[in-house]
Amino acid sequence: MHLSVLSGKDCPYNARMLGIVLSTIAFFVAGFFIRRYLDEIGIPKTMVRGMMVFVLALAVAYGVAFVVGWFSGK
Repeated sequence: MHLSVLSGKDCPYNARMLGIVLSTIAFFVAGFFIRRYLDEIGIPKTMVRGMMVFVLALAVAYGVAFVVGWFSGK
């Protein structure tokens, strides 16, 4: 365990790692739900649809990382 976690001090490393972990989880969750929504409305599976899912999920992941960074004060 990192020393600052044990001592209770603020550490930018912890905030960065939390941002990476949460944004990675958000990317896969958003990709799943966006893909599921596009299946429900009947959009055919093409390269454009795959790129759209990727870009939208990436935007969600960036948003989560921004919010984590904002709350951590970095």
